[in-house]
Amino acid sequence: MRLVVLSLYRNMLRQAKQYKDYNFREYILRRVRTSFKNRKDETDPQIVEQYVRKARETLDMIQRQRVVDNMYTRGENIMEKIQMHP
Repeated sequence: MRLVVLSLYRNMLRQAKQYKDYNFREYILRRVRTSFKNRKDETDPQIVEQYVRKARETLDMIQRQRVVDNMYTRGENIMEKIQMHP
């Protein structure tokens, strides 16, 4: 089960990093990291399975929303300009 959870975590981070919009990207990365961090000590297999099911649904939503977001991307955000050219 641990490998399944780690794989979901990595996939969610990868998908989030593909967002072109800085604000969406950082928001999703923050939410994914916080969610997994808050649940890392859970040992009850039934509760872990519920978390995995919810994470899969969330991953699907992130993937769908990324496609839509990237279709309608705006220009660079000021934060992206600062990060690219310190």
